[in-house]
Amino acid sequence: MSDETVEEVGELHRMRQWVALRGSSMDVRGGIGLSGHVAKDLRTAVGKPHACALVGERGVSDELLATYHRDLSSAGFEVRPLEMPGDGCDLARVEALAERLLEARVTADDLVVVIGGDETLSCAALACSLWCGGVSLVEVPIDAVSAVRSSVTPRPLDLAGAPQMLSHDAGARFAIVDVRLFDLDPVHEELRHAFALMAATAACDSNKAFERLWDSTDELVAGNEQVILRQILDAVKSRGRVVGSTSAATRQSVSYGEDFARALRSVSGDSVPASSLLADGLRFSARLAVALEQLSVDDMFTQDELLERLGLGTCEVPVDPDALVAALKQERFSRTNRFMMATPRALGRVRLSVIPDDLLAEHAAAWCASR
Repeated sequence: MSDETVEEVGELHRMRQWVALRGSSMDVRGGIGLSGHVAKDLRTAVGKPHACALVGERGVSDELLATYHRDLSSAGFEVRPLEMPGDGCDLARVEALAERLLEARVTADDLVVVIGGDETLSCAALACSLWCGGVSLVEVPIDAVSAVRSSVTPRPLDLAGAPQMLSHDAGARFAIVDVRLFDLDPVHEELRHAFALMAATAACDSNKAFERLWDSTDELVAGNEQVILRQILDAVKSRGRVVGSTSAATRQSVSYGEDFARALRSVSGDSVPASSLLADGLRFSARLAVALEQLSVDDMFTQDELLERLGLGTCEVPVDPDALVAALKQERFSRTNRFMMATPRALGRVRLSVIPDDLLAEHAAAWCASR
């Protein structure tokens, strides 16, 4: 059976694909205006309908929640509405959600549908994977960034004073990607950040994935809904291949650009868009790879051009090079005893590399001077 299907039902454009994960797989349903048209598929997939906890994060529209409530009820589920407790992404929020599931009498035979952003979906993934030994989770992202990242690579949970330290595997059984829920204006940060994630993911996955993204750039920045949907699903599948690989070296490549982005955030402040932070992480890492004689200059410039075609800018805030090096080392040494960064070996192949101190200092100084 093919792992991807496309269906046209009236004006409803639907796509479905299976994403392989470590020890499991995820059923991803994508569409334009898909919300309100998925419950029958979920009923078939989970067997006899039981209770369904419908969890919405604070700020999700009442209209969207009502749409899912009607759809699930019509398919035979006993819908139990819940509000996602709290904010942030930590164990306290995971525990609070588990307490809500307990109050709603949700069991392992039931269904949990969670509508929200990156932090909400990441907390829900861990909570549902642990609840009663595992309850079926349906993730409904409300923005393009969450659609690309959350279902396959949940955001690590924070500890006090130590952000993103508790990593966990994907926990969703289904993901519903409805691009009508997203802000698809290419000048807005939400979509640009998703574009940066697509670029990083394609660079880790394969040359073919990189080429598909390259060929789609004009229509992506034009806001073409079908192309944006296709590339989001392509990025989800690519991330699944990377983190589901049997090779630890391949799985580690998913950090491409992220370490630099977090370090740069700590020294540049909150004014720099996340899309620019990640794009600069890709640019900086590619230049390190050229200096290490791992990557050709032509491939480095090709990646630069892809980022430019996607409208991804750079950090324009002055940064002290010594502070940047210190932040990078703190970022890496909090997770490993060796200073290694994900660097590209070719378009579509990224691996961790040992970076000598003098090379890191030289490139950090050059990068900061160019600002």
